[in-house]
Amino acid sequence: MFLLQPNRITSTHECIPAPLIIKDTNDYNFCAPHQYLIPHSHQASINFDTMIIFPYTRTQSIVLDRLTGLQMIPRSTRRLMQNYNHQQLIDFSQPRYLCHRFNYHRKIPHVNGEYQFLPLSGTAHQNAPWLALHYVRDYELIRNHLYVTFLNDCTCTLPYKGRQIDTEIHQCAAIGQILRGCLVVCAANFGYQIELQTCFKASVIHRFDQCHCSLCQNVPTTTADVIGLLNALKVQKENYIYQAALHEYTEFTAFDIQCYVSGVKELIRKLRQL
Repeated sequence: MFLLQPNRITSTHECIPAPLIIKDTNDYNFCAPHQYLIPHSHQASINFDTMIIFPYTRTQSIVLDRLTGLQMIPRSTRRLMQNYNHQQLIDFSQPRYLCHRFNYHRKIPHVNGEYQFLPLSGTAHQNAPWLALHYVRDYELIRNHLYVTFLNDCTCTLPYKGRQIDTEIHQCAAIGQILRGCLVVCAANFGYQIELQTCFKASVIHRFDQCHCSLCQNVPTTTADVIGLLNALKVQKENYIYQAALHEYTEFTAFDIQCYVSGVKELIRKLRQL
């Protein structure tokens, strides 16, 4: 958002995350969720504190939150993720385009920079478990069970349909790096140097920070890299990341920003209807 009003911020901006709160160690087995007495909650959405979303029934989900623990929410996992996306300013077309570029069509994750939610089964027309990769410190796949250890020392067992969990996590990490790289480059075009800090350094998504594979080589470091990537993805020049890369923004009034945000949300809504 600071790219829209360049004259109202300092030339150096640090994005410092809130510290990670450590809860008591717990073990959760989502392969047998009926064994738990789970308190009900009336919340209709999730946020960055969510660690797991698990389908309980067609209209109920179990949510593991790093602050409140287990909760039963009267929303399907599909509905929760839709509500989560409506809260985000980032254009969801970006990770979708990137997923298709990586031949990643069935389990499309929701990536907003460092915050990354990975579905553990197909999501086309059904509910699915979702795992917050930014909270995952380690994992192990044994047959159809995924054993996860979180940064706050909680552990859990999840059903997993597939054999490519390593590749899926790698792709999520690469998409996150690309989005963060685009932000840094676009900010630099406006004369600002930003430093993105993290409290998730021990997360699995940062295992690939120094990776130089064909996926991670797409991380842009110059304006030409950003424009080349957007052209390869066939992103229209009206896209706001494209406009920022070309430095075509002017200073917006508060009313203009409100219209812009409404326009982004409308674009995301239309993309979901495709």
